[in-house]
Amino acid sequence: MRLGKLQVYFETSPALSLLRARNAPFVVDFLEQQFKQPGRIVVPHSELIASLVLYLDELQESHPGRMTDKPEAYLTQWCSPESRYLQRFLEAGRDEPVYQLTPHTEDVFVFLDRVLDRDLGFVGTESRLKLVIETLSDLVIGASDDPEIRLAHLRAERDRLQAEIEQIERDGQISKYQPAQIRERFSTAVSLLRQLQGDFRAVEDSFREITLQVQKRQQGGMESRGMILEFALDAEDLLKQEDQGVSFYEFFNLIQSPSQIDRLEKVIREVRRIPELLEQREGLETVRNMVTLLQNEAEKVMRTNQRLSATLRRLLDARAFAERQRVARLLQEIQRLAISYGGETGAEEPGVALELAVNIESPFRRSFWVEPARFESVELDCFTPDADERRGVFEDFAALKHLDWHQMRDHIRHLLATDETPTLTELVARYPVTSGVVELVGYLQIASEDGHLIDPVTKESIVIPANEAEDHGYVVTVPRVTFLPPRRNGHAG
Repeated sequence: MRLGKLQVYFETSPALSLLRARNAPFVVDFLEQQFKQPGRIVVPHSELIASLVLYLDELQESHPGRMTDKPEAYLTQWCSPESRYLQRFLEAGRDEPVYQLTPHTEDVFVFLDRVLDRDLGFVGTESRLKLVIETLSDLVIGASDDPEIRLAHLRAERDRLQAEIEQIERDGQISKYQPAQIRERFSTAVSLLRQLQGDFRAVEDSFREITLQVQKRQQGGMESRGMILEFALDAEDLLKQEDQGVSFYEFFNLIQSPSQIDRLEKVIREVRRIPELLEQREGLETVRNMVTLLQNEAEKVMRTNQRLSATLRRLLDARAFAERQRVARLLQEIQRLAISYGGETGAEEPGVALELAVNIESPFRRSFWVEPARFESVELDCFTPDADERRGVFEDFAALKHLDWHQMRDHIRHLLATDETPTLTELVARYPVTSGVVELVGYLQIASEDGHLIDPVTKESIVIPANEAEDHGYVVTVPRVTFLPPRRNGHAG
């Protein structure tokens, strides 16, 4: 059975096809420069073709006679069903195709990273063995439903930690990893991270395949909506129940947890300070960008899943189904008329008028979760309150004048009685401000609330003279405000 699988794999695998290709080193090198090194998931067509043109020009200088075809021909070949090095598709919000690595190409990068071990120069055996032992031990504990086994494990961990604490308190010394052990464990972490990046393609392809099958069945017209919907829901449920789907959704919950992200970012900052790793620039760069990269990968997979959900919603929309049926009948009628026309001479030329202006709005669209803004914490332990300063601040606050909104609106109505479209500058000239800049802000607030015209492009400068509380005036630049009569701004009073 294994021999048969090997034969099929060696005959059909796009990954092996890429490794066997005559220009494999150059293709892998170019794709790595465009996707892996900058940490990009998708690359627009215009950027990728421009980069390929430059790469091929440089290649002719260093390796004359290699990859002499046109750049467009290579992109077409790499996206073909026979090669499948890249996937080309249209993405929402873009007006040109984008390219993405396929799972087969991701497998090639994982294999080459493992074989060449290019950035760390060695393969960590001790750390990998320890990782295997710890994983198997955790498996034994986590898979057991015996409370005694769990308690024995927790007690052993407690005793080990307590012994280490006592030793440090007694001797004041700790046992740290040797430089080789540090680099070895870092190598293992970077290798696992790169493998993880490639695993997303397989999950995304599963969602995309379900969506494609639903669309094919829908276009075929041989099955009812209920049968197609049953197939899609069963396929999606099966994917979520399989190990691959369960693992992905657990990962998704983990990478979206603010507490876990904070913990991970703190660990990354500490790792980048380890002196023994300062020379591992490429590995450190990979780790530095891992949070953003993993979140982008998760977002990309979820967008593919949302396209499946959108397809199912359209399938459930009875009006959309009726519209498709009507279009199908119209197409059949056009076909019948075309056949009856039969190339008769003397008749008027047949034609079809198409309405191309289609406006599609979906109430089910939703944006991806965005982490809220973070504010830098300020330690106030060393702050000493100043009673005089605090009293001065309160006195300044108490000296602020109260805005009389009714009077300000009366000023606008009185000016509109003599001028149909006065501006804020004319209003201030007629009724000078008495409360400083805050009064101008009040007029802007009234203009916004009452539907007056605010032109953010055109600016006006208003001079606020000095008053009793301040010995100098101001020149304030504000958007041009034009006050409109009640019948034009929608407010009667």
